[in-house]
Amino acid sequence: MTARLPAFSGTLLSTLALGLSACGGDGASLRFTANERAVSTSSAWINAAAESPPVPSTVFQSSDGTAFTLTQARIHLRDIRLDLPKGTKCGEVSGLLEGAECKGGDSSGTIQVPGPIVVDLLTGTTTPDLSGLRIPAGNYKRIDFRLEEAKSDEVGATEPLLGYSFLARADFTQDGVARKLEMLFKFSEDARFESSTGVDVPEGGSLVAFLKPQVWLEGLPLGECIQDGDVEVANDTVRIDGKSGGKCSDAESTVKSNIKRSGDLRKSDEG
Repeated sequence: MTARLPAFSGTLLSTLALGLSACGGDGASLRFTANERAVSTSSAWINAAAESPPVPSTVFQSSDGTAFTLTQARIHLRDIRLDLPKGTKCGEVSGLLEGAECKGGDSSGTIQVPGPIVVDLLTGTTTPDLSGLRIPAGNYKRIDFRLEEAKSDEVGATEPLLGYSFLARADFTQDGVARKLEMLFKFSEDARFESSTGVDVPEGGSLVAFLKPQVWLEGLPLGECIQDGDVEVANDTVRIDGKSGGKCSDAESTVKSNIKRSGDLRKSDEG
């Protein structure tokens, strides 16, 4: 199984549930997530996530072994496109929620959700709420969408992603000092997660577009860069941007490149 994100110009994916009800079954859900636990959890847990304390965060490392605990991850996307399973037509799909449509001919079809949509990659909540949208069960080979900067006329004034398309924050400890990592990036490109063989999603299950945080800081000795003063630390917060130097002089482009290749297409037997 492979995943690909085309080049971005200078964010994913927590849990996005989308879908359509297919004739003869309850269909399945589609999720974008950066939380490993979300891949194997049920819809009941997803629905309760917004009302309960934050789910356990994801632990990942920089190339020098400095460990980070993901505390926040958000993505701004639009134009979600998902080809229907082979043999399924738009006319056979019912129950579309407002804001989504199916386009295609007699032999194929594509689900399209125009957005824009903000996805919380840890809790699974989306703005606007798309948790009731269903997709037909079957084999899926790719998901396409576009990452774009969140603008003031699209999101609320308190939205952390305002002005950006990808946000991630994490806690870490270095030399006994508690610190925070902040990553805020602007992308404006199409993205794709795909599998050469496809993922067979059962009725009541989920198609999962997974962004693996463990890949994001590969090749970046962030702990060393902090000690050497190559990255700015303000109020014990490290922010990765184009101002870094030394071994982290290419930090922003390195992390962006890592994000592009962190995509993985999976399935869950539970919605």
